[in-house]
Formats: sequence, C-alpha cells, structure tokens
Amino acid sequence: MPLEDTPEYQQSIRMRPACDRVICNVFDVPPESIDRFSRASELFVLDQQFAIDMRVRLKSGAQLTGQEKALSFAFYKYRTFTMEFWQNRHTKERGEFFKIASQFYLHGYSDESGVEFIEWKIIDILKMIDWLKLCGTERLALMTKPSGPSRAAFLPIPYDKIPKDFIISEWKR
Repeated sequence: MPLEDTPEYQQSIRMRPACDRVICNVFDVPPESIDRFSRASELFVLDQQFAIDMRVRLKSGAQLTGQEKALSFAFYKYRTFTMEFWQNRHTKERGEFFKIASQFYLHGYSDESGVEFIEWKIIDILKMIDWLKLCGTERLALMTKPSGPSRAAFLPIPYDKIPKDFIISEWKR
C-alpha cells in the first residue's frame, strides 16, 4: 500500500491546518513561513535521513526544524508522546528515534472531528533525547510497543512523565 493511502498519512493531511495554526501561534509566524518537504522536494532527504518534516522561518530570519505527529482520537486514551524506535522491529532496523535532528516536535491528538486538536505539545527534542540517553538502547527497546499491523515499533512516553522544562508550549481542551 502506498504511503499516501495509509490511515496515518490521511490523518496527517486532515490535521495539517490544525498543525499550521499551532505552529503559527507558538512561533508567531504566518502560514507561508512553514515549509514541509514533499517527496518531490530536494529537501525531502532531511525527512529521510534526519526526521525533519518542516522548516519554520522566523521573523528574525532564523529558522527552526520540526517534526509533527497528530494521532487520531481513538488513541487519545493513552496520552503518550510516541516516536518510532524500530522501523522494523523484527530486524531491529532503526527508526526515527535514532536519526531525529529536529529542534522541536509537535505531537498531539485530534478530537472527535479528526480535524482539530484535543491536546497538543511542542517538545524540545534535544532535551528529550538527552534525557533518554540515560536509559540506554536496550532498556528503551524493552519499552517499545508494536505499531499496529506494520513492522514498526514505537517508544511511548506518557505525557504526564515528560519533564515540564522539555515542553515549549502545550494546550488541552
């Protein structure tokens, strides 16, 4: 199945306007200051190699790099920050966790409508990765959960366990 046909991809497209509103509000930028890297873009390599979904150009001229994930309302009961740990849990092919170079991560859950957030957080990913280094790969691997029918496995971290100083901004309905 092509990526564009997966429920996760379709969810991300439906939530794109909500993600834009959050980024524009938090970083005080207009929507045209957000650049996402499609497969056709020469910058798509940033997503493939460094888990960077977007660049946000600030009014100062500086830029930030980010990753975003808007999970469906069905998973909101878990309220966990999730990051792909294994791209293939059977072969231990490393996923997003091992290559992420984004500066921030917009993570949240859609509400019942599927087009608005019920809760979101923007996380300072450098602080998060630095904190997790204390665990070691083996211990983190033991904490992973299979990602539905795919071969991937993700690392779940309950929202309430994320240190407050890692959170750049957050909102909950």
